[in-house]
Amino acid sequence: MKQILILFLLLVAVLTIDMTPLSLDEISQDQIRVTVSGAVEHEGTLVLDRYATVQDALDEAKPLDNADVSSLNPLMILSDQDVLVVPEFNAESAVTVSINTGTLEELDSLPGIGPSTAQSIIDYRNANGLFQTIEDIMNVKGIGEAKFEKMKDMITL
Repeated sequence: MKQILILFLLLVAVLTIDMTPLSLDEISQDQIRVTVSGAVEHEGTLVLDRYATVQDALDEAKPLDNADVSSLNPLMILSDQDVLVVPEFNAESAVTVSINTGTLEELDSLPGIGPSTAQSIIDYRNANGLFQTIEDIMNVKGIGEAKFEKMKDMITL
């Protein structure tokens, strides 16, 4: 009985298989379709040459002035049906400065912090150890509540 059932299933499988030969033209595509969205002038699906890169897609989609392409690898090769999202640049994604490892120049770039206060931050952490919270920076001479409020979104441990 098992043999008859297996034979029947094989017969059904053979009859339902599409036996049309594959064409090499169908397998090898000369073009790919990539969907681009986000901070670009021309959102939508782009038709690009096979082995097109992210830079090729950006050239066609035309990034806006507020586009942040720093996280995209321009040399990456795209595949058919890829989706490329171009993020917008905003202040929250701006680079932050570590108060525990920042150099004099990095700390000096913070709002309200000059070279002497930056040096005071470095001297404080060398004398007292690493900061445990970002609020601990107010223990440094010359940094009060007002300066802390200006820079708190730009600092990290």
